[in-house]
Amino acid sequence: MSRESAETFLARHQGVEDEREALAVRLAQVEGAYRELAERLSGYERERAEIKARLEGILARLGPAR
Repeated sequence: MSRESAETFLARHQGVEDEREALAVRLAQVEGAYRELAERLSGYERERAEIKARLEGILARLGPAR
């Protein structure tokens, strides 16, 4: 391997490593966003269940529809 081709190989290898690191950072960001969205969704589902239970209680107190 000539000196120039060795330098080219190392530069290309470094470029691949840099891209790999950038992708790993991006993946971590996407995973963090996914976790946050999953937590928010879980909260919304709990709130929805609470609202449904309250509405059922109100409707039960009002009695059957006429």
